[in-house]
Amino acid sequence: MSITEAPALETAERRNEQALALVERIRSGDLSAFEEIIHRHERRILGMAVQMGLAPEDAQDAGQEVFLRVFRYLAGFQSGKNFEVWIWKIAVNVVYDLLRKRRDRSEISWETLLAQGGVEPSLPSGIHFHLENTDLCARLLRHMGKLSPQERMTFVLKELQDLDTADVARAMGISSITVRRHHSSARQKLRKALEGLMK
Repeated sequence: MSITEAPALETAERRNEQALALVERIRSGDLSAFEEIIHRHERRILGMAVQMGLAPEDAQDAGQEVFLRVFRYLAGFQSGKNFEVWIWKIAVNVVYDLLRKRRDRSEISWETLLAQGGVEPSLPSGIHFHLENTDLCARLLRHMGKLSPQERMTFVLKELQDLDTADVARAMGISSITVRRHHSSARQKLRKALEGLMK
């Protein structure tokens, strides 16, 4: 798996339609469709794992576990459900499990991860950052490590993975109101931490 390969941008609805078609192919015995599911989702899942504070090698472990669970539980997936939300729910649970096992997440050096190419310096456009400021990426990620896991997950899924509030709520198993509360708190804390570097 590669953390740095970028897929073409698509709408969430279109991605879900294509994923559901792949699920039907798998159920018909076409296992190559599962490889396509991995190809279409692995970069975003690995990115989320790193953005949540896992080192690149741990993010790789998370990605492998996510797809093992997807394969294991695919028979129970209901076709009328949103596959994108379902796979994100699995990914959220796997990453939370790994973070609980690795209590040192706040000690990760984001500058080291950036230097190693383990995380891309993509920033949320909605907060109007000076994108040319390379120091901002490391500072943002470092301060993200000080958020609560729920604040961080809502911020990562909404701002960096571009999920809407309802999908974040379903993926995290919480209400939309709780998502908005955690997201607002995360943004306020990051704004305060990054004062002077934002427009």
